[in-house]
Amino acid sequence: MSTVRRLDSYEDLLEASGHHPVVLLDVGRGLPPPAWGAEGCGGRAVAFARRSDHGILGASVLGDAAAVEALVADPRVRHWFDRGAFRHLGRPRGVDDVVERHLPVGSVGGDWEWMYTRAAPPRVAGEDRVTRLAASARDELVALLTAASPRTHGQPFARPGQRWVGVHDDTGRLVACGVSEPSTAGTPTLAGIAVVPGLRGQGLGAAVTAELTRDAVARTGACALGMFSDNDGARRLYQRLGFTTAVEWRSRWREGALPSLTSG
Repeated sequence: MSTVRRLDSYEDLLEASGHHPVVLLDVGRGLPPPAWGAEGCGGRAVAFARRSDHGILGASVLGDAAAVEALVADPRVRHWFDRGAFRHLGRPRGVDDVVERHLPVGSVGGDWEWMYTRAAPPRVAGEDRVTRLAASARDELVALLTAASPRTHGQPFARPGQRWVGVHDDTGRLVACGVSEPSTAGTPTLAGIAVVPGLRGQGLGAAVTAELTRDAVARTGACALGMFSDNDGARRLYQRLGFTTAVEWRSRWREGALPSLTSG
């Protein structure tokens, strides 16, 4: 039988999660308690507040199936979630059915993977073409992302701390881009990596990703990103650059809460 307990500090959450990299690198101390933990039946689970990469407050559940079942079935946890201002709920895909039985949110959302690395990537061709972009490039970035990556979560210059970079062709046209933005834990997290369709396969996405990752690791010792699970090409690229998948997430948003590319 699993024991469910309230976690009133970040240290409690980190310990209860087994020092999970999502808790350490993505959540950090940036969100207030309480969180919740369950331990027993040979496993552990945690539920905690988490902001999306758009800054919208939600919640996440992590852990082993039996412990997750005990956690989300606990009336205190259900009350915490139902009464909180949570607009989305993330859970590992392997426990989706368990969470959905007790904490239903809705059908809007998707499957994605949270990846991270603590090592600088190998040098790739084209990194010398990557340049830092100023806020004056916002409209050009929005146009590129809308055309090349309509599902992106990248929001050009929507919040402080974003580091947008890009590649221009010989005419000065922006043909590739990407951004790193600090998570609530302060870890630079990548998004908005896109290349104009006619120039894909030339290594521009790898160059942008490598430059952003190298800078992130040099500054903070780690880099993270989220990617849609059906993007096999992106997964191969990120793995080649040293990223490891820590969680295969399924996110669900309350009706009307999912933001757009240009919002923020």
